[in-house]
Amino acid sequence: MNGWEGRSYSVEAYPKGDLRNSIYDGIFANMFATLTGGVFLTGFALFLGMSEFMIGLLASMPFLVTIFQLPTSYFLMKYGNRKKIALGAAAIARLIWIPILTTAFIPNLSTSAKALVILGLLFISYAFISISYVSWLSWISDLVPDSIRGSFFATRNMLCGAAGMVVMVVSGKLLDVLNGQSYKGLPLGFAFAFTLAVFFGMLSLRFINRISEPQREQVEKTRSFGESIGLPLKEPRFRSFLIFAFLWSFSVHIASPFFTLYFLRELRFSYGFVAALGVLSALADMLGMRFWGKISDRVRNKAVIRLAGWIAVFLPLLWVTVRPESVIMPVLLHLLGGGFWAGINLCMNNLLLRISPQDYRAWYFSTYNILGGLGAAIAPVLAGLFLKLLGDLDFQIFSWNLVPLHLIFIISTLFRLLSIQILKYVREPEEAPVGQIVRVLRSARGLSMTNGFNYLLHPFIEILENKHES
Repeated sequence: MNGWEGRSYSVEAYPKGDLRNSIYDGIFANMFATLTGGVFLTGFALFLGMSEFMIGLLASMPFLVTIFQLPTSYFLMKYGNRKKIALGAAAIARLIWIPILTTAFIPNLSTSAKALVILGLLFISYAFISISYVSWLSWISDLVPDSIRGSFFATRNMLCGAAGMVVMVVSGKLLDVLNGQSYKGLPLGFAFAFTLAVFFGMLSLRFINRISEPQREQVEKTRSFGESIGLPLKEPRFRSFLIFAFLWSFSVHIASPFFTLYFLRELRFSYGFVAALGVLSALADMLGMRFWGKISDRVRNKAVIRLAGWIAVFLPLLWVTVRPESVIMPVLLHLLGGGFWAGINLCMNNLLLRISPQDYRAWYFSTYNILGGLGAAIAPVLAGLFLKLLGDLDFQIFSWNLVPLHLIFIISTLFRLLSIQILKYVREPEEAPVGQIVRVLRSARGLSMTNGFNYLLHPFIEILENKHES
């Protein structure tokens, strides 16, 4: 028997189609996230006249608010109600986009005042997203068995990526068309995108509400808040993982919030082209999720992170070589990045689930998110201050003309090189060496080209079949 046979699963194998509803929830939630983040959020910030420092502060917000996960985790451990908290917090976070949109178009409010009010509203929205996320992750991790976790989340993430890809290209093209017609076109485009985002966000709540919450065994002793905070730091294996997560998040997010700014301002790409690049990245991510999901079920997660991580290390450096007239290079970098980041993102979450004890899982999730978020929050703020300090200063190295954003990308590469070395000290149960991935690929009949597109279309076909059967 092939190594990947016998690992299939059905989204109807669990009560009330829980896994299927989780997939539908993810699809609409990702459409909301796509329309309120990335190129749309950066473009909106530029439209409001935000500075580089403010854009860096905006990028740090989702990570600063992870501190709210600590009291949430304590509440979950003591009282439960994960579903109610996840559902209620997500609803508030998404509905806040209505006053955000309203504030942007108040006629007598100054540009600086609009920016400050919107930053405050976004902080509140991100805080509730953070509360919802830790509740959802604790809940869904009990729902999905470890034996299919890699494949399930790969399928879910793949379909989420496909949905995000569609709304990204349609809305990106719409922004370009409206922007070219009149001076009021761009704000009208943002109004349409964010209104549609709220609609999709509320639609996802319908499917969250259909998912059952598994009954949890009562912990013998409920620890105090102070005792619970220290639990993850006392576990050596998890402590090493936290150090890696902090350094890796810092190295990635010192550059990542500024890529869209780099595309729009330095490379002078259109919104449509940036959206098209996002679609290519999402497509590579979608295919990569299925691929790495199958791999991680065989070799676990650490080996995948190590292999894919070495590719991610050098991506910022490669962007330094891209010029405004370049077309092929941006396409190749988005395909390469999307495919390998799919493996990193999937397996980082799955590794977190595997090394976190079930009884206090919410605390471990919160500690991971807070420390990883701390690195991700500090980095863009420091980068924004650095860019503000340098201003419009250019650098000449041989024949290369470097702008300040190029220096940020080089610094990011150096920090990624450092942090990837820490990963070898992280221990995962049943972990395999990187070389095992090669051996798995050699025996993987599921990746054979003779199988046509059945491998890639499997999740779509499966969901449709289950829908007709139910």
